[in-house]
Amino acid sequence: MLKQLSLGVALMAFAAGSANAQQKEAMLKRLDLPGSAFAIILAMPKPEGAIFEFSESPDALLVHLIGGELALGFDDAETMLKAAGSLRRPFAALRIESPDHRLPIPVAVYLLPTGE
Repeated sequence: MLKQLSLGVALMAFAAGSANAQQKEAMLKRLDLPGSAFAIILAMPKPEGAIFEFSESPDALLVHLIGGELALGFDDAETMLKAAGSLRRPFAALRIESPDHRLPIPVAVYLLPTGE
């Protein structure tokens, strides 16, 4: 019995690790507010539904957003570090209902000073 329980726990841990290894590719949408001291940045999944698979690329240039549900990919480290500084903590993170009512869509909202 104990052997079956430990095998079940190991399988559940493996499945959870595999689920966390995939993240949806994010896109950013900037909304400038005229006369305001800040801009709103929305991070949401790309419409194509691209998924990052990290099992074969541990050195990928990525910024993980809102609990690892979204990720931004970069071509060079300098651009990645600049974005990571601005996107450290979201103002809000939420999930909206998808049109097909199946899986919720993760969205992160960031506030940045104007000019950043």
